[in-house]
Amino acid sequence: MRLIKRMSGLVTANLNDLLDSCEDPETMLRQAVREMETAVGRLMDGAARAIAHEKLLARQLGEQQQAIGQWVRAAELALARGDESAARRELRRKIEHTQLAEALAHQTATAEELSERLRQQVAAMRLKLSEARRKLAEISARNRAAVARRKFVEAIPSEAASGAASTFDRICARVEQSEAESEALLELLGFEASEDPFEVDVEAELRAMREAASHVTP
Repeated sequence: MRLIKRMSGLVTANLNDLLDSCEDPETMLRQAVREMETAVGRLMDGAARAIAHEKLLARQLGEQQQAIGQWVRAAELALARGDESAARRELRRKIEHTQLAEALAHQTATAEELSERLRQQVAAMRLKLSEARRKLAEISARNRAAVARRKFVEAIPSEAASGAASTFDRICARVEQSEAESEALLELLGFEASEDPFEVDVEAELRAMREAASHVTP
């Protein structure tokens, strides 16, 4: 009974709020799912018994109502024969079945109300169980991803990581040094850093083309 009450509390609770206040939400959800599954199973068993009892009472009520009709017809036939004594006996039977039918009708109505309430509880519990299962799958996936990332990071030696960073820094420094030396060499040769380094070659080839053109006879 305590399990059912606890599960009823989970049905009305907000899973997000519960998870926010829990240090280990995955463990909490796994336990909640197991308890919900147990509670749903018990509720479904209870609901099945209640529904079966309701159907049995309804069938018994129908039988009593049918018997009432039969005793009424028997009394009418006895009266038609002029046998009032037999008619009275049939009517007494009819009254007995009528009283029994009234009691069964009251019990059937109560059973129907109980069955409907149990159906609603089972439906609500199954919805909450589905929500808990979805949350559990989501949190489990996130935890697995976090563990995988952590293992990947832990698998990389700290020395290798720092060595790679040092190598990269040395390469960058070497490139910068080479660029600076190239600029200094251009300055020594009389070129500005912004000047095109191929300008001398271009001008020399241009002069050679002019001289060759001047020796060509038109």
